[in-house]
Amino acid sequence: MRQDPPVRSYAVTHPAGTIVPPQPPGWHQVLLTTTGAMTLELPDASWFVPPGAAVEVPAGVPHRVRAVATVRLRTLYLRGARPGPARVVRVVPLLRELLLAAVARAPLYPDDDRAAAALLDLTERELAAATTMTPLLLTLPTDPAARRVAERILAAPGDPAGVDALCRGCGAGRRTVERRFREGTGLGVAAWRRRARLVAALAELADGRPLAGVAHAAGYATPSAFGAMVKAELGSSPGALVRAP
Repeated sequence: MRQDPPVRSYAVTHPAGTIVPPQPPGWHQVLLTTTGAMTLELPDASWFVPPGAAVEVPAGVPHRVRAVATVRLRTLYLRGARPGPARVVRVVPLLRELLLAAVARAPLYPDDDRAAAALLDLTERELAAATTMTPLLLTLPTDPAARRVAERILAAPGDPAGVDALCRGCGAGRRTVERRFREGTGLGVAAWRRRARLVAALAELADGRPLAGVAHAAGYATPSAFGAMVKAELGSSPGALVRAP
């Protein structure tokens, strides 16, 4: 009887919203969107993953994907643990084609299929050699009350509600939430929300939304004002941050 394959895949086209990919225990995952960008939410942070990048997520790390537009998500599952934490990797054309080929052909049985063995070997070599990118991230607070506020912000980054309204019903007063936010993330609630809006804006730009509309939704009167803020915050223009490497 044939054993379970060591390589599986999951491919889905999903409308804007939250995607929770299958997360079977004991499987290392590589996630790639073939169009646009994604925001990946991990237990301790939310990452903006630009076009032309993929994410490696070790076995046992829960995660979900947020998309501002329809995304084509391609996930490769590799049996067994891989060393190191989750990381964003630069996807060169060869690695992209290898990942897409492996996803399309999976399940792979390299023990009795020479072509599958060669594909898996080359894919793993290219993954190991891929450049790790520093993601634009939002550290998530661990305090329950502060975490509830963070979740509210992530669910609707453009919501104009004031900090008092965000804190209402979260289980702690504003001053307490502010203190716990700073202790857990290094930022106050307002500054953290600005960063969340920036992450959401970059995801929208990567999905082809016009710069003027994105800038306005983020609270800036002009694209140049928005661009100046991004440059001051991240050291690069909005276009450079969302352009495929």
